Amino acid sequence: MAEKLKVDIKLGLTGEDFPLRTEQFGNNYRAPLKAKKWISLFIATLDDFMLKVLMVAAVFSITFDMLLADDHARSHAWIEGAAIMVAVMLVAGVGSFVDWKKEKAFVESRSKSDLKNVCQVLRSGVMETVHHNYLHVGDIINVEYGMHNPVDGIVLQASQL
Repeated sequence: MAEKLKVDIKLGLTGEDFPLRTEQFGNNYRAPLKAKKWISLFIATLDDFMLKVLMVAAVFSITFDMLLADDHARSHAWIEGAAIMVAVMLVAGVGSFVDWKKEKAFVESRSKSDLKNVCQVLRSGVMETVHHNYLHVGDIINVEYGMHNPVDGIVLQASQL
């Protein structure tokens, strides 16, 4: 298997052919998570059925109150419908802000834990610490007890504890 992957088991990969390996086999890179923007969460919150019903009710309230109001009451007939609309926007805004803060905290926590995703890799005869994103097909990894295995692989040598 090592011959077919062009890997020296005693030295590991040298790094000279990393672009070719990436072209042939792809890479192990996983882009970091990004939190959604507040505005996209706000728009998604407004997609709630009950909020849509309230917004339609607010528009009907403004429309009919303005059409059916006397001349002296027309100047303030819109207030009730506008209050419903403001309440809907306030609920959607606060809800989406809370969701945005939670998502940001999750992404930060995930990126901190992702920094720990390293392993010992044999390259050019020396064991190096490499992040999982920068592993290549043919890398020889030192797997330790309890370690999350970042890739599929073949066990070359094993020892008892």
